[in-house]
Amino acid sequence: MKIKLIIPVIGLLILSACAQNLRIMHTNDSHAAYEPARNRLGGYQALEYHLQESRNEVDAHMWLDAGDMQTGSIFSSMKWEGLQGGAVLKVFEDLDLDAATFGNHEFDVSEEHARALVERSAFPFLSANILNQDGTSFGDAKYAIFPKGKLKVGVIGLTIESLPERVKAENVRNLRILPYLEAIGMVLDEVDKASDLVVILSHNGWEADSLLATQLDDRVDIIIGGHSHIATHEARRVNGIYILSAGSHLQLLGLADLKVRRDRISSFSSKLIPLTQPPMGFRSKLAKFMDESIGELQMQLSEVVGTLPFAFEVDKFSVTPGSFWVAKAIREQYPEADLAMINNGGLRKHLPAGQVTLRDLHEYIPFGNSVVMFSCYGRDILAAQAKNREILETRPYDIMSLSEESWLNEASGAFRIQGKELVPDKVYRVVSHDYILSQWDKYLGFEPFNVDETGDMFLDAIIRQVRQELGGTN
Repeated sequence: MKIKLIIPVIGLLILSACAQNLRIMHTNDSHAAYEPARNRLGGYQALEYHLQESRNEVDAHMWLDAGDMQTGSIFSSMKWEGLQGGAVLKVFEDLDLDAATFGNHEFDVSEEHARALVERSAFPFLSANILNQDGTSFGDAKYAIFPKGKLKVGVIGLTIESLPERVKAENVRNLRILPYLEAIGMVLDEVDKASDLVVILSHNGWEADSLLATQLDDRVDIIIGGHSHIATHEARRVNGIYILSAGSHLQLLGLADLKVRRDRISSFSSKLIPLTQPPMGFRSKLAKFMDESIGELQMQLSEVVGTLPFAFEVDKFSVTPGSFWVAKAIREQYPEADLAMINNGGLRKHLPAGQVTLRDLHEYIPFGNSVVMFSCYGRDILAAQAKNREILETRPYDIMSLSEESWLNEASGAFRIQGKELVPDKVYRVVSHDYILSQWDKYLGFEPFNVDETGDMFLDAIIRQVRQELGGTN
């Protein structure tokens, strides 16, 4: 009798000692890149094809997304079933995403909108450090345990700590944002005990993830990251923890193939797959939805509204002809202002010289910012100029462009506003948008006064100026 009992026990011990295989597919910073880029890589149907191919090759697999699936194209700015960005959620649902964490761009619109994204999503948003006031996760949960084959995979979500500096302050004012280690420390023991593999799904940035790995112990196996748009063709290993990232805009799909034995990774390999277009004959279940959801919008946005006399190149750390034109354009639209201020990071898509469509402008200025006006002293403008020159040297974030050529221009001599030399004690009226206003300490270094929130959309004003100045109709 005892011998009969021993045999199955031995079998179980042998089974537990055997390595279990798992493939993790990962994406990040897709920014609603629903169609192929100019290099013919990317788009949702290319992602669909390569996910399907990769899943067919293995028995146990999962797909994780490290944030910023919203903002960047007309696909995320359109409303689907009443929710802006709802079509993006539908695509990721149809492609069977296991889980996502929040990127900063999931908070671009408002707190209420971000909550709606969570409520409408069929997959879980995980966040251990973005919390409601009562300490619960702003997402569906702080972590989740996923059965994959004979493995249990624990996934903990993290989002960049500097979130209040990267979105409108009011969008996250009611939320608690914990430091990474504090957030992980609150759940790591229970996740480790409930799983065979622990993954941190992070939208913190490459440097932050690398530093975080040095501060963790061997209970954490993998960090899958986003925010920095870095493509790791081979995983970086820091303090025994593998760190992965798949670039941005769905140019690449990350794959990690691993074996897990006795709660440890015994074999690991990773690569990035270029998201080439599906072959002829591929039966896409997304195709009908994509056609129906954007067909009418595409027709509307294909309207040519003007002709650009030069390329509108994007550069976070240089006043370009395009950023200067936009700053001048918004001042032209609000002539009661003495000058205009915009941030270069709000301009996102390179536009070549030539005809420009509504769609181009939506993707060039993808954020839903509204026009604001405020007052400041001339000395405040000089302080902002000094601050932006410092930003150019240290590059912690993007600079501003102004509607005056003397801005950041050493060769121009004294700063001039509409041809007149700046007067330090004079009050000037500035037109800008609500993101600059919410981040005044970051970009300006002074607190604006006499603020007027117009409620006008910044993009609408730029479209009007393109029509008026660059060959469109009024």
